[in-house]
Amino acid sequence: MKKHLVAGVLCLVAAVAVPHASAATVGDVAAALAAPANAAQATNEWTAFAKLSGAKWQGNAPKRGGNAYYWNAKMPIDGVGPGEVALVGSQKLVQSATVNWPKDIELAKVPQLLSAQFPKGTQFEQVRGACPGEVRGGSRIYRATLSGRKPLYLNIQFAPSDRGGNLSTIEMEPQRNKLWTC
Repeated sequence: MKKHLVAGVLCLVAAVAVPHASAATVGDVAAALAAPANAAQATNEWTAFAKLSGAKWQGNAPKRGGNAYYWNAKMPIDGVGPGEVALVGSQKLVQSATVNWPKDIELAKVPQLLSAQFPKGTQFEQVRGACPGEVRGGSRIYRATLSGRKPLYLNIQFAPSDRGGNLSTIEMEPQRNKLWTC
């Protein structure tokens, strides 16, 4: 009986530790948003996001809302679990992508999180650290440059959710958003 129980536990641990085959990484979202390094203008079209592994999009295409277009999906995040991606842009191009999940980001371990979520060789530079007075949440801003791509700015945030629990968010934009201040 003990041998079967141990074998069953080992199988369960192995199944949990193996990344889900149909899960995307934050790096996959960034790669869809970042323009090629030699492009004269952004080429981050909506169709690049339709291919994100495991994403279940709301509707077949982005919808207009006010002055922008929006498209949201529930998406498993490799190594993290269930999450969501929200895109904002013009009719033809995505200008901002936000990935969030109901799991804590340990802000001291952001470099390890980024290394695990982005392709090997991605360069990261922290451009803003913690804001004064951060107690229950916090944020950091990084510039990420994927191989062969123009840089993106990442606003990494962790905050208690208004629905209980916590919410971790990584906003990505090709230029640093002036609203990302302390």
